[in-house]
Amino acid sequence: MNKKKPKKRPMIDLHGKTQDEVYDLIDRFLTKSNQQGHEQVHIMTGKGKGVVKKVAKEYLKQAGYPSKPLRNANGQINEGVLVVFLQ
Repeated sequence: MNKKKPKKRPMIDLHGKTQDEVYDLIDRFLTKSNQQGHEQVHIMTGKGKGVVKKVAKEYLKQAGYPSKPLRNANGQINEGVLVVFLQ
């Protein structure tokens, strides 16, 4: 039996980042991921107070990138990770 492993998607971890850092880090991450031909990436915002997540969602909306929370293999939604669709 030949099972294919799921494709590992690029991920950026924004835990501990400030609001000012988030825009620039996401912009560079998405630019690089686009250049490498990735269709989806993950942005780990964490749950915490939600400040980083809010800033990340604002950036994605302004830049025109659709996103949704990650759904784990067990079917539960992980609110601390966003799946971003590049293509």
